[in-house]
Amino acid sequence: MAAGLCAEVDPELFFPESGAPNRDAKRVCGGCEVRVECLAYALAHRERFGVWGGATERERRRLRRAPVTPAPDRRTGVVRQLATTLTDPEIAARLGCSARTVLRIRGAAGIPPARNRLGAA
Repeated sequence: MAAGLCAEVDPELFFPESGAPNRDAKRVCGGCEVRVECLAYALAHRERFGVWGGATERERRRLRRAPVTPAPDRRTGVVRQLATTLTDPEIAARLGCSARTVLRIRGAAGIPPARNRLGAA
């Protein structure tokens, strides 16, 4: 990370002895514009030593173990609203997606399955 602030200080700062404080390295990372990219690199390459992107080895291990929660689909609210009166294929036609996508959105949001409408022509 040539654009990182770490390039301007002694590299030993980011590899403290076991148990030694790492707050100075974290302070440098805190003001760095490539901190997020640096942390992403360390996570992707499973860097085992040093402070990367402001995170220690232990902190990076926790990040790797943390479950990833997918962002809710933007269409969830619309599906929830339309599900009371329309079938999945009708909702799909309105949203411009497939009925399978509507079913997936329902499942992820816990929206009950569509009921057959009685009296439909």
